[in-house]
Amino acid sequence: MLRKLLATAAVAASLLATTGQSALAATETTAAPTVAQLQAEPDLRQECANRADEAARVNGWTRSPFEYCHHTREETNLYATNGAYLGFFNFDLWTLGFAYDGSRRVDYVTTIENLALASQLNHELTWLTVNYDSCTGMADVSCSSPRERSAASNDWYTRPRMDTYTVTSPDTAGSGPFTTATHTTRLNFTVEYRDGRTHPYDEWSTAVAHVRFDSAGSALGNGKHKGTVFTDHVPTLDLPLSDAGIDEEARHVNDAQNHPERTFPSRVGKAVPGKTTPLHRLMNSSEIDKNHTASVSICRNVWGPEYTSGGQDCDEYPFKSTYEGSWKSTNNQPFQWNGSARPIDAGDNQRGGTKLAGFYGEKRILDNDPFYVRVTS
Repeated sequence: MLRKLLATAAVAASLLATTGQSALAATETTAAPTVAQLQAEPDLRQECANRADEAARVNGWTRSPFEYCHHTREETNLYATNGAYLGFFNFDLWTLGFAYDGSRRVDYVTTIENLALASQLNHELTWLTVNYDSCTGMADVSCSSPRERSAASNDWYTRPRMDTYTVTSPDTAGSGPFTTATHTTRLNFTVEYRDGRTHPYDEWSTAVAHVRFDSAGSALGNGKHKGTVFTDHVPTLDLPLSDAGIDEEARHVNDAQNHPERTFPSRVGKAVPGKTTPLHRLMNSSEIDKNHTASVSICRNVWGPEYTSGGQDCDEYPFKSTYEGSWKSTNNQPFQWNGSARPIDAGDNQRGGTKLAGFYGEKRILDNDPFYVRVTS
């Protein structure tokens, strides 16, 4: 995942280097990542190619909240108006998307590659039009132009990349406590044989990407005050079992997810979420406190009022800052909770809380946004 992240359109061009196109000029005021940073990151395009089935879905594949990829092999057949088959026109359609942490903006780079044309068809008469849906009439977002390219197949051979398509949203546009606005980008294409006797081939919404712009400000926590994410991506919080200073926290989560019989409250058939079904961030501070108070009641009930002796805290999973917490998810019936409360080392617990807060900010996770938790070795 590109950490600081892809703050310029130059990064998009770097990741599309295999297309032979020159780098895009930087357009953000944030400095571009260094060569070392880029070399340290896996190539989004290559990783996308390795996930062909996911990338070929209409909604594509997201590597992070800030990176999107769609790739399909399009195979089109052209027919004359009298029904006679004329021939095929096939090509690879690539779209990479880059949303930005720190800017209400998303860039899309689309290329047409590996064209194959039936030998009986004329290159100059075989035309491909690729376009993005318009933003006309949308109050909270604006889109760059041109949003369409129409060219003969031989022109696509020589210049496979469309102009970068950019969608932005003003910092104050949107609604709700985090000033959010959403946008769905749709990519369409039309194949034509311009002999005056052939039906065009249309495909609408062949690629779709959903983004959210926000100006959450300090409410986000440890993160930039504004940004953009691909909402189809559900982030995962990794908790290492060793060498991260959160060993007891990670073991507690591991027991809750994989050995609920070892956890309290003790309930037959307890199924703790977060591993295969997501948790959802809770940002209401009063309800967060109620979750923790309910969890402390479990620690006191099981380990007694002196559970804090020796520098222990009452740790809870699912976390108090989630809708799956012990008060919120049970209507204040914590002993019916699909979760676990346990005394662990206070320093370990606090470091785990710091890691969670950093994760929320880094991934721009707002209220009721889903995320997974994974314990790693």
